[in-house]
Amino acid sequence: MDGTQLYRSQTDKRIAGVAGGIAEYFGIDPLLVRLGFVVAAFMGFGVLLYLVLWILLPKGPEPGQGPPSPARASRALRIAEERYARGEISAEELAQIRRDLLEGP
Repeated sequence: MDGTQLYRSQTDKRIAGVAGGIAEYFGIDPLLVRLGFVVAAFMGFGVLLYLVLWILLPKGPEPGQGPPSPARASRALRIAEERYARGEISAEELAQIRRDLLEGP
């Protein structure tokens, strides 16, 4: 939540991307958000809440446009560091991955 905007995800969506966008914004698993909507639906307000958010939240950037979300970037960086530790990539490649993730395209 470091200045990023809340939007509907274009990469992690099942219906409209509302749960995926909320999960990316808070850095949590989208399954937890989806389960929250299911529980809220049984309580009587989940479907209405989802529809309102579907209407109000703007679409997020298309895949490959703009910098990755902080949660996605940190996961990608952790994977790259693990690959470097195993000797699968060089120090130069790790540095390039860091630059790409932190600066964006």
